[in-house]
Amino acid sequence: MEMIKPKEGLFVVHLFFAVDHWKRKDRSDDVHFKKEVNFLVDHIRNEPGFQIATLCMLCRCDIGFMILGPELHQLQGFEKELVRKFSREGWNLHFSFFSMTEKSEYTTTKEEFEQELISAGIDPDSIEFKEKISSFEKNREYYTTVRLYPTLPDYPFFSFYPMRKKRESGQNWYALGFKERKELMKGHAAVGRRYSGKVVQYISGSTGLDDWEWAVSLYAKDPYDIKSIVYEMRFDPVSAHFAEFGPFYCGLQLPLNKALERVLGV
Repeated sequence: MEMIKPKEGLFVVHLFFAVDHWKRKDRSDDVHFKKEVNFLVDHIRNEPGFQIATLCMLCRCDIGFMILGPELHQLQGFEKELVRKFSREGWNLHFSFFSMTEKSEYTTTKEEFEQELISAGIDPDSIEFKEKISSFEKNREYYTTVRLYPTLPDYPFFSFYPMRKKRESGQNWYALGFKERKELMKGHAAVGRRYSGKVVQYISGSTGLDDWEWAVSLYAKDPYDIKSIVYEMRFDPVSAHFAEFGPFYCGLQLPLNKALERVLGV
């Protein structure tokens, strides 16, 4: 079987499971169930190139996973095995989402940055100019790597939501020219940068892969910061005029054993 690897980036799957305690007649199997799923999660975590976040969800559902990996057959195998294990009496798959990490098409190019420096009066032949270009290229390479090949943080609070851009009369994001979209996204990105160190944001693309166009996964030490960044971005023109948001799923990042203890009481 030929491997399926992305041209760039990683595949991403979000899985959220819910349990109906009234339907759980035989609870003697809980300890064995916990051992099984913990073994599987450890196996995923130890597979080269794979990462998995284990989540104890709030309100809407109970247990969640965010899985990233470089090969689709393997990722699908892990997804199906988790679904099988969480299809026991009382459990069901509440929500799932498939996407891929991607870099932004709206980042500043080297040529654009050079023009900004020249417009600021910096001589292209000066040492200052060359140093600024070198720093820009290093930062761009780091940003691209972080977007395409992220490392999941250990921040305790998690929030996920799918989103898309509107395609309505008078509010069609895709009818705008590239320059106009890029200028609008600059302001949008500036809001996000103000939360650097407080909120880690992963935006993975799902156009042609799922019902929405992007998956947004946020990690923070304080839920207040996620509440604040989402609220503030709602006033940015990109969100205010062109964004549609799906359901929000929040939870705490915990070792799976601890998360299952809270949900099952054992």
